[in-house]
Amino acid sequence: MTFSIIGRCERTGAYGAAITTSDLAVGSRCVRLAHGRGAMLSQHRTDSRLGDLGIAMLADGESADRVVAKVCSSTADIEWRQIGALDSEGRAAFYHGRRMYSIYAHAAGRNCLALGNILDNPDVPQRMVEAFTGDPAAPLADRLTAALEAGRDAGGEILGPLRSAALKVSGDYKIDTYDLRIDISGSDAVADLRALYEAYKDREDTIRNVALRPDTMPVMRSLFDASIARIEELGLQDRFPTARNRDSWTLRD
Repeated sequence: MTFSIIGRCERTGAYGAAITTSDLAVGSRCVRLAHGRGAMLSQHRTDSRLGDLGIAMLADGESADRVVAKVCSSTADIEWRQIGALDSEGRAAFYHGRRMYSIYAHAAGRNCLALGNILDNPDVPQRMVEAFTGDPAAPLADRLTAALEAGRDAGGEILGPLRSAALKVSGDYKIDTYDLRIDISGSDAVADLRALYEAYKDREDTIRNVALRPDTMPVMRSLFDASIARIEELGLQDRFPTARNRDSWTLRD
């Protein structure tokens, strides 16, 4: 009851994934990424350890075919699983377990792989790949989000609603550029993910700079002033001498 896509950006070396399901909290379980090295999906009666194993091998430079073969041979329960890998050359490999009773399918394109199970129809992954490859110059996160929407619009799961979704894109310095999750939605997790992505991407550089260059980031004036007022109200100026050291911070409105 999951459909997903993993993709690679040739320009930046980033890998990413977009995924949705009618179950809860899909973003924590099914996707694993290694910047510049690969992406791994493990879904349908998910065992997240398979994703961990696969991404470790991809990070070591193994090909997608070898990773999928090794992951499949690592567990006696592989026939319940659906897995996919994208390696450092953008090559894709996958496995559909024989215990899956539903419509399941995959589609691969340049630098991408889409997988799905418990689908409305077998064309869902192909529509996702078409959306992903439609504008190669677009940012990876845009392409992944568009692909997830295309999968939903092509029929998606056989039963809904879609209750969780996630968008993840790797980044340098071992800091993901995006790790956005809708863990529970009341109506359409893909639409909620789109709204979250549109709000977040305007702050992408700010949030990244907080991690990489904190001294360059000014403090919000309203929070600074409210903190000083509360410190004074509680008589905690000696413990928190912010007001006396006001010049230590750069403020912004």
